[in-house]
Amino acid sequence: MKSADIIFIGYENLENLGLRSMISYLHSKNFSAELVAFQPGHKYEILKAIKKKSPSIVGFSLIFQYTLHEFKELIRYLRKNSIHSHFTAGGHFPSIEPALTFELIPELDSIVRFEGEQTIVDLVNNLSDTDKWQEIAGLAYKTGSGIKINDNRPLIEDLDSLPFLFRDEHLETIAGIKTASMLASRGCLNNCSFCSIRRFYGNSGGPLRRVRSPQSVVSEMSDLYHQNNVCYFLFQDDDFANRSTSQRIWIMKFLEEIEKQNLSKNIRWKISCRVDDIDRETFSRMKDHGLSYVYLGIESGNSTGLQTLNKGVTVEQNLKAISILKELGIGIFIGFMLFDPSTTDLTIRENLAFLRTIGSDGYFSIDFCKMLPYAGTPIEKVLRESGRLTGTLAEPDYDFTGPEMNIYFYLVQKIFSYRNFNNEGIVNSLIILEFEFRLIKEFYPDFPIIEFQKELSGLIARTNIHAIDTLEKLLDIAYAMELHHSSENGNEAIELAETEWKVEFEIKAAIENLKNRYMSDFNAKASLSDHLWHVR
Repeated sequence: MKSADIIFIGYENLENLGLRSMISYLHSKNFSAELVAFQPGHKYEILKAIKKKSPSIVGFSLIFQYTLHEFKELIRYLRKNSIHSHFTAGGHFPSIEPALTFELIPELDSIVRFEGEQTIVDLVNNLSDTDKWQEIAGLAYKTGSGIKINDNRPLIEDLDSLPFLFRDEHLETIAGIKTASMLASRGCLNNCSFCSIRRFYGNSGGPLRRVRSPQSVVSEMSDLYHQNNVCYFLFQDDDFANRSTSQRIWIMKFLEEIEKQNLSKNIRWKISCRVDDIDRETFSRMKDHGLSYVYLGIESGNSTGLQTLNKGVTVEQNLKAISILKELGIGIFIGFMLFDPSTTDLTIRENLAFLRTIGSDGYFSIDFCKMLPYAGTPIEKVLRESGRLTGTLAEPDYDFTGPEMNIYFYLVQKIFSYRNFNNEGIVNSLIILEFEFRLIKEFYPDFPIIEFQKELSGLIARTNIHAIDTLEKLLDIAYAMELHHSSENGNEAIELAETEWKVEFEIKAAIENLKNRYMSDFNAKASLSDHLWHVR
């Protein structure tokens, strides 16, 4: 049995690019490192993996603040079961709030703050000498008298100097197409009030955004295509298509490199960007070279919300960006915060009118959430200083300024939580099916795409419209409940919820019927080959 220098534990709903970068960097320095995917309720499997390899260090990826208690339980469980490895953690919350992290999870020995490749290598290399490792830049650790936070480590200037990401032998397959996550840059030039990216990378000084060379990015894509048969790439950059002059030049060179590598006809890719990044000419050229899907951080459909979130765009720009992508036939998924600290009756109605405008044609599914005040964000600071920050360390929250809106949010949460956030809910089901549809459209020319698309769009439109109708009626009920305190209003809310759930059940059944009629035969054919693109 071969031991490991370090085992990383982290979520892998998509490939955990931070951990995978550190693993490949450790490998390049001749250290052994492995990744064990974190799943709530699977503590014993993680314990077995650690005991099997007896690592010197176990590293925990606490990317999301709202998972702190899950990792606290896991770490305590591992200690109780005689795991004596050095425990370290990284991610946004531990980096920004190391003292609070140690307070919540005292079993941790250290925290790797901010960008971690060089810090983790130094830790592994010097762990046997306490005097040395406790002087490592970018590290925080416990002492007998408290917490010591070392100087920040400078950011890595040349991202091309890092090795390509560590990949598993079995990459995720969607609709018979192998996929891989990618990262072409780190950081973001923007400063949205709800986002901690600028704080995460900005604390160490250096540029707000760093990019790999187009040659390096396409070379990694080419390797994955030729060696692993990967044909779909999911870029996880915070703002891939940034509108700065330097990034627009970068994009053109990136597209030229794709063409030079003869990949344009063989691969497809997805990006995330802002609405003010989108122009018809640039995105048309990107589509010609494989762009097929865009995640848009819309966030709000009213001017007050956009100002609160510091988006720096207008409602008109939101509408224009969506219109351009629809005209180009590029897939869309949006992030949308129906609720934020400035929410009022008026902004809700404006948001719902906006969602009706963009969602009634069934081009993409809409869901909605409440803006959460993550640690280290400008909005979290404003809420704390104004006395509006509530909740707990792991689950910070806030109330709205009027009781009616608090009632409304409570009702929306109760009625739509399963729809919007459960893996089995209709939003997730439709998003996955729509994503598969776009892959099939690109890679499987014999699939009856027109009939399938028509039915799918109809289901998405019905889901979107019915949710918006329910949300509008619910707003009136919430205000009436606060005004009259009537049980009749409560009964109306119950009836509205039951109708919404009945429609969701019907749509879920229709989704399964659609998949059975079209996808079962397709899946049987797709299983005959890793993917069928090569036989076109």
